[in-house]
Amino acid sequence: MATSSSAIQESVQGTSSNQEAPVYEIKGRTMSLDEWDLTVQVERLVDFASRIKHGCDIVDFYEAQDLGGYFSMLNGPTYESLVKHFWVRASVYDKHAAKLEEDQKVLIDPSLEGKTREEMGLEPSVATEIRSSIMGVPIFINQETIAYVIGRASEGNFKDGLDNKKSP
Repeated sequence: MATSSSAIQESVQGTSSNQEAPVYEIKGRTMSLDEWDLTVQVERLVDFASRIKHGCDIVDFYEAQDLGGYFSMLNGPTYESLVKHFWVRASVYDKHAAKLEEDQKVLIDPSLEGKTREEMGLEPSVATEIRSSIMGVPIFINQETIAYVIGRASEGNFKDGLDNKKSP
């Protein structure tokens, strides 16, 4: 027992004096539902075998764009309890939320007026993101995160059949 408690203590305090302990955030629910009230519908989002059977073979189009791994991930396992825990605590953090956060800091300490977010001790606000926490660990998801996970660039051009457009 002593070894396991010391291992836990080391992991919370960090292995060296220079390393900071991770910051945990106990976040309350942002919606009126509890986790157990949610139903996660798990299904095969894209069933290529069924499409091929019905004469619509589109696999080559996605393979040419190197998106096979993306669809494998979508059709992979779903951890329902983690999904539920994440979404009942999720909130959208955008420019408006960042401005409110800065204003609250200035109300508490007026000497911070006109300082940057970093000087105020706040995380930099780069893009709109979904913020939540799972078991106290803060989770931030933005466009860059999703692009990294699926192995694609987060910006680029796309065609909609009418004209070319630039993605945000």
